[in-house]
This record gives sequence, structure tokens and C-alpha cells, in this order.
Amino acid sequence: MQYEKHIALFLRYLESERRYSKETVKAYRTDLIEFFNFLQNSGDTRIESLTYRDMRLYLAHLNERQLARSTIARKLSSLRSFFKFAVREEWLSQNPMELIQFNQRDQRLPEFFYENEMEAILNAAAASQKPNALRNLAIIELLYATGMRVSELTSLTIERVNLDLQVVRVIGKGDKERMIPVGDQASQTLQLYLQAQRPKLAALSKAVSNAVFLSDKGEVMNADQIRYILQRIIDEGALHLTIHPHKLRHTFATHLLNHGADMRSVQELLGHENLSSTQIYTHVTKDKLRQAYLNAHPRAKRKS
Repeated sequence: MQYEKHIALFLRYLESERRYSKETVKAYRTDLIEFFNFLQNSGDTRIESLTYRDMRLYLAHLNERQLARSTIARKLSSLRSFFKFAVREEWLSQNPMELIQFNQRDQRLPEFFYENEMEAILNAAAASQKPNALRNLAIIELLYATGMRVSELTSLTIERVNLDLQVVRVIGKGDKERMIPVGDQASQTLQLYLQAQRPKLAALSKAVSNAVFLSDKGEVMNADQIRYILQRIIDEGALHLTIHPHKLRHTFATHLLNHGADMRSVQELLGHENLSSTQIYTHVTKDKLRQAYLNAHPRAKRKS
């Protein structure tokens, strides 16, 4: 079908020009295929025939499915990007998404670990007797120490790691590079892994890779393998916690702000293009604000 060709060209653009991760491109493809499957019910999936009315009907369809507003917002964002590209390629003269508005009012606050929970997770990883436990500890240490995305972790290469300066060069969304400091503990664990365990893993595969983290078979790791390792650490430590890589990213930002980091610095470290993306973490500073209030307001404290 015609739309399949258009989708393929758009996804190729995301991969080659925008340098989006495989996981992100896969999400775009899923959203677009779902949209055109919806259009098939009307019998016309030609891009040039789409109108504002089609977009309104699809939005109504998403609402009828009672999807989370964040999910609907993501699907609409995928369509906006696709049709913006379609106009650029002159497949159609006007963007049918141009007048579609959607207010994502129920945006969830980011999940994060409290400091004692994070300490318990790191202790569980350090105490693990599983094979390649040192690699697993280095993974969780680096995710927490840098706040990098899981796609940035799996694509991290050895030449982008400078343990003398304790920094890593991360290639983020849109092929943008940023420098992130790495603390003493994470640096030491990473160095130990690179020296003692990674060479053994690399020897298991015939393919030569400069990726920092290698699988049990010596191959480049993917996001699902990272998620599995994190869950295994939780299970092995008998911790009643929910974990995923992005939760560690949230935890990184939360703990920085709670300990006095300014919003602009956290924005830079996370690789957010807009400050508004970083401002979702302001909720976590409530304890800090309360303490500042108690310390500063003349009538905040009870008289002894």
C-alpha cells in the first residue's frame, strides 16, 4: 500500500537524519500503522486525501478506547511529526494535524527511588553472586550516576569514556552530544568492569565491538537485556520495588535537585531541549522547600 512506502521513508529519515534510537523508531512505526489501520475502515488511506475531519475522528477513537492521556498525546505527536515530514516531501500541501489540539492535563509525575531505596538496590547488586555481577553493578551505577537513557547506555562506546577525567560523552536524541560527569563510586566500578570482566565477555564473540556493555555472549546489549538485568537485581535482593531504566533517570534528576542542583544544570545533564521537560521534577523538592521554610520563617517553629 502507498502509506507503507511513506512510513518506511519517514522512519528512514528518523534513523539516518534525526538519529533516533531503534526503540523510538519502533514506537513511531507502531503509532503510524495503528492510525492507517483505523483509516482502512473508511476505505481511503491515501495521504493526500486526509483532512482535519479524519484527524478529529481518530482523536475521538483514541478517547473512546479510554487510553491514558499521555498515550494519546504520544500518538498524536507521532502523527504531527509524520505529516510535517509529508509536507516537506510535498506528498500533501497542508498538514491535517495543524489545527488538532490536545491538552495532556493528567500528566503523571515521574516515578523515582528514595535515597534509601537506591542504596538498597545498589547493595543488592554489589552482593549478587550471579555471573557477570560486576557488569550488572556497573550498569546500575552508571545509570544512576549519569541519568542517561537506556538507548544512550547501550550505544555507549569505550572511546567515549574518560575515567581519568571521570566523564562520559553521550550521544542523545537528534545526534546531540553532551558531557556527563561520573562520580567516584561509579567510575571505580566501571573501571573494574572494563579491566576485569569486559575482556572475558568480548572473547566470547567473534564479532569485534567497542560497546562498553556486552551481553553474556559477548554481543552488544539491547534495552530489553538491560531491563531484565535490573529486574533480576530486584528479585535477587527480595526488594519490593518496581524498576525500569527510566526510573533511574528520574531518580538521578530528583536527587540532584534535592541536594541543591539548579534546574538549568539538570536540564543540560539530562539532554532536555526545553526547560519545561525538566520542570516536571520540581515536585520532588517539596521536602527541601519545607525544610527551608522551617529554617527561615520566624513563626514556623514551635517555642520550646
